[in-house]
Amino acid sequence: MNNHKPLDIDKLYSLEAEAAVLGSMIIDPDCISKVLPMLPRSDVFYIPEHQTIYEALVKLYIKGKPIDAISLRDQLKTQGQLAKLKGDETLSVEYIGKLIESVPSSANAVYYARIVREKETERQLWSAAEQIKNVVEEARPVDEKIESVQDIALGLELMKTGPDYIEIGRLAADVVAAMRDGPGQVVSTGFKELDGLIQGFYLGEFVLMAGRPSMGKSGLMLDIALHVTKAGMAVLIFSLEMTEWGLTERAICNLAAVDVTRIRTGEADEFDWVEVRNAASELQKRNLILGSIGSTPEQVAGLVHRLKQTHNIGIVFIDYIQLMSLGKKAENRQQEITEISRKLKGIALRENIPLVVLSQLNRQVDARDDHRPRMSDLRESGSLEQDADLVLLLYRGDYYRKDEPDFKPTGLAEVIVAKNRRGPVGKARLVFVHDYVKFSDLPENYVGAR
Repeated sequence: MNNHKPLDIDKLYSLEAEAAVLGSMIIDPDCISKVLPMLPRSDVFYIPEHQTIYEALVKLYIKGKPIDAISLRDQLKTQGQLAKLKGDETLSVEYIGKLIESVPSSANAVYYARIVREKETERQLWSAAEQIKNVVEEARPVDEKIESVQDIALGLELMKTGPDYIEIGRLAADVVAAMRDGPGQVVSTGFKELDGLIQGFYLGEFVLMAGRPSMGKSGLMLDIALHVTKAGMAVLIFSLEMTEWGLTERAICNLAAVDVTRIRTGEADEFDWVEVRNAASELQKRNLILGSIGSTPEQVAGLVHRLKQTHNIGIVFIDYIQLMSLGKKAENRQQEITEISRKLKGIALRENIPLVVLSQLNRQVDARDDHRPRMSDLRESGSLEQDADLVLLLYRGDYYRKDEPDFKPTGLAEVIVAKNRRGPVGKARLVFVHDYVKFSDLPENYVGAR
């Protein structure tokens, strides 16, 4: 039985509200600053003529020109859009006049703008519902259908609810309380010098942790994840490079401080095995979850949302972004990474958790004399640099000196804070213990570590 009701388009827009908003903007340009944040695009209006008039009013406002019926008409004529208003100039003047007459004052401009925005959101939902219906009816594997549906859902623009502005005086007390309870607002990395620089990862933050291959990105990710779980928080890791088995093995050896190679080659002694068993028992107490899917943003979004409800996860890691895809054809790889980055940032904001994404750096790092990475080395897309709230670049000088005849490892590593929207940039020093693929704080009496 098909219970799908036909779309009643009259319920998906309000001619009166659209006219009232435009009329208010004409008779009182001061209200435009209140309306603009609520109506960010002209296509929020349903009537084409209203879209045209709104664009013209916004252009006049941005240019700082006077706004009235005459200046609006001249602007429309300059843009060659006057004919769009019912055909000829006389009717156009009459049309603008009707808009002005439709509203006695601008006092309710925000109220009408909210109606216009809500109607546009309803149209988005109807459109999404129609797309989902078409996907369901396609002859494709169900997994592909689910990914397509998730992609449609992620594409919906969330409409901000609540007040359209906030008086900072009223917000100040809440901000002070949050500052006082700071540790509850961030997720500590577990490294003192790094936390001292960035204060940990903030809720809703999109973090990039990047480095060249073999720098230890996955090891640092695991170190942070294990620290977070030790503090009692649930962690979700999408590892697209390692199997769940391999990542669990590395986590056990990390906690046990046992060389994983000794385990794999059978060289481990009884002491090693005691430490491994103890570490495995400890790991069973930790709330560390490995995502078995996650190659597309939609898969990530679906699992993160579900586990946020069921396991109260506090932070998500993805290893690494260059192994992700959109699950559909893109114009080129750079465009694909750009869209992936945008969607991942949206997930972090929507779920209000830190999303830490590992990334490769391009080869030009190796060609430089000092080999120190820069933010411009982020591979395949400048959007990564733009979208990220925090960019951490991993550097180990030992890696580049290991083939020198007189090489003696120092174990010194640097996490370069190349971008930090909420604080300083700089670098934090760590020690890299190669045998365990493990990082630790730099001790006060540090003299080098293998």
